[in-house]
Amino acid sequence: MKRLFTVLLLCTAVGASACARVSEEPADTEVSVIAPGNPQFENFVSPVYEALSDPDKALYDKLRDAVVNFEDFVTFDTPVSREDARRIYSLVYTQERKYFWLSNLFYAPDKEITVLRLNYLYEREDAEVKRAELDLAASTIIGELPDDADDFEKAVFFHDKIVTGCTFSTEKEHVSSAYGVLVKGYGQCEGYAAAMSLLCDKAGIPNYTVCGTNSAGDTHAWNKIMLDGKWYNADCTWDDPIIKQNNPDFVRHDYLLVMDSEIEGKTHFTDPLYSGVPVCDSDKLNYFAANGLLFDSPAEGTEAIAEQIKSAGLSGRREAEIRFSDEDAYFAAMARLFDSGEMKKIIEDINGKYGTKIRSAYKHNNDDMHIVHISLIYEYDDE
Repeated sequence: MKRLFTVLLLCTAVGASACARVSEEPADTEVSVIAPGNPQFENFVSPVYEALSDPDKALYDKLRDAVVNFEDFVTFDTPVSREDARRIYSLVYTQERKYFWLSNLFYAPDKEITVLRLNYLYEREDAEVKRAELDLAASTIIGELPDDADDFEKAVFFHDKIVTGCTFSTEKEHVSSAYGVLVKGYGQCEGYAAAMSLLCDKAGIPNYTVCGTNSAGDTHAWNKIMLDGKWYNADCTWDDPIIKQNNPDFVRHDYLLVMDSEIEGKTHFTDPLYSGVPVCDSDKLNYFAANGLLFDSPAEGTEAIAEQIKSAGLSGRREAEIRFSDEDAYFAAMARLFDSGEMKKIIEDINGKYGTKIRSAYKHNNDDMHIVHISLIYEYDDE
């Protein structure tokens, strides 16, 4: 019997948002594969694809076309090394998630192969039904966009829709696909990234998916998005907390439109497969900077968070968030708000002046990103 060479790319929970490490194992049994109307968009070619050599592009095209047509096998013109086939398969699997029926199981019986067997998660008819459901779900979200929304506003809207509409899970079906996230409401990092990519595609926003690991060494997937000619990172998974603090609409923006220098080599470690792609080096459209929520001084930040709490209390909303430009200002503000009791005083003053019913506040601090996020708890909330 020939020994099957298989690889698995499967996302599993580590904390709230990590995906399982890629594993390679030669075995006689099957193990699994790798894990992971805008003029700019009309001629857009993914940087991941663009970085490939011409022979690799040919392999990619052949494999992608076979997946589109549900072919059981893909035949290469000349023998391809098992490692090269696995590498290109990995890229097709992570970049072409609109073809969500492709299985993450990669089979290679020999060190060099001419014919590669493909596995699919669904029969073709079933996949077509699911694709129609996915298209409807995505089109519904697109239809909710304001008519005058720009690309930045669209990206924020998609991010918030995914985070509020999906629950992180590794147990449910379809969690690695946009179908799982947008139709079934469950997903893991791979599914979150696929959903964000699909919505950006439909809105004509250039984007691609990146896979790598987190600081614990577990595999992870997120997005790179182009806005106004600049690339930004967006991680919907890490902005979706498990604990919602009495608010099903809770959403963070900690990792929405951030630079490489803020996460690369710190919390996110990009797989070498994605070398040669553009650098995300602009902070102009970072969520906090673009919304006037980025502060240099503890005093300015404290004043801003107090104003947000007042506005939230008067409208019944629950969330307030600010970001600081550097570590010193952030930790000084944290000490001022929480260690010195200023947060309690802010809430008491707002309740006294405006008759709001804020009982307390739950903090979600992000030391890495210098973000203070407050969830308000009202007197009428359950204990």
